[in-house]
Amino acid sequence: MSVTRALRLSRIARGALLAACAVIVLAGLRAASSMLAPFLLAAFIAAVSLPALEWLRRKGTRTGLAVLVVVLLNAGLLAFAGWIVVESIVELRLQLPMYIDRTRALEADALRRLAANGLHLGDGYFATLGQPERLLEIAGSAARNVTSFLSLGLLLLLYLVFMLLESVQLPDKWRVVFGANSRGTAGAERALRQVQRYLVLKTLISLATGVSIGVFLFLLDIDFALFWGFLAFVLNFVPNIGSVIAAIPGIVIALLQYGPERAALVAAIYVATNFTLGNVLDPILVGRQLRLSPLVVLMSLVFWGFTLGLAGMFLAVPLTIATRILMQTSPALARYATLLGPLPEPGETPSGEWMATAEHKVSALS
Repeated sequence: MSVTRALRLSRIARGALLAACAVIVLAGLRAASSMLAPFLLAAFIAAVSLPALEWLRRKGTRTGLAVLVVVLLNAGLLAFAGWIVVESIVELRLQLPMYIDRTRALEADALRRLAANGLHLGDGYFATLGQPERLLEIAGSAARNVTSFLSLGLLLLLYLVFMLLESVQLPDKWRVVFGANSRGTAGAERALRQVQRYLVLKTLISLATGVSIGVFLFLLDIDFALFWGFLAFVLNFVPNIGSVIAAIPGIVIALLQYGPERAALVAAIYVATNFTLGNVLDPILVGRQLRLSPLVVLMSLVFWGFTLGLAGMFLAVPLTIATRILMQTSPALARYATLLGPLPEPGETPSGEWMATAEHKVSALS
């Protein structure tokens, strides 16, 4: 009995120790988020840029020149995104009086309609964003953040240069240190391929979403159509809630410009675009092996967002996919990796090794 109790207590103590270590690690990650977030964002850009770098090197371009071309391309894209944001802020400051007047008119109309139905509310009951002081404060805060965006962009490009240079020799270094046939090497290579595939496909789908939204809103003559398309592209990386957040300001601007009918049309465009590209095309292109449980996606969004801030929300899905694949490489954790993704197919192990075994048998027979 004493032996059983001692074993039980040792398990409890080990669990408590692991929980304490997890809390300490989480607190450390949160404290270092200002340093980790730019590094992880640069790793995200590097993963998306690696196919272009590899293509240039296959064409005979020297590594240094290929890295320079890819970095300049990314710098141009970041500069274009910065130009969109700055131009939109400048235009917003110019059109603030019109939006303030339109917001007050909509509020007065809503109060009249409520009064006509017997519900009398005082003026200013809704405390809307149509207050000039609040709108000017928002615009001024956005303008002040431009300099921080520029410094972040320069830091991302600096990280990107060294990451792309290191990516050429990193696989060979890993094999030398851990062994070419080790389980960890195979798992790391698989995780990198899968995450890179997800990021590239997600970037293409997000780009299609942003372009579609921007073009439709431009044809409807909605203010800041280019910025709403860019916002839809960026927030499409945030699972579940990103598309909803991206749609709200565009719908509000359409309401202030043209009224409820045009706002409803804009909302329908957002819903149709996100449903077609997000719920139909995304699962087909990304594939079953990269999909996560909806509950896991939501939990990862909360966890990484709490740990790393806004950057963690963007990187929640790729970080969780990498975690699941690395868990599959461990015999002790492979069964728990099933909780993060789809159920294994008949005959498939939790680590997904049946595919490699089947391919090996087919090649041996041929």
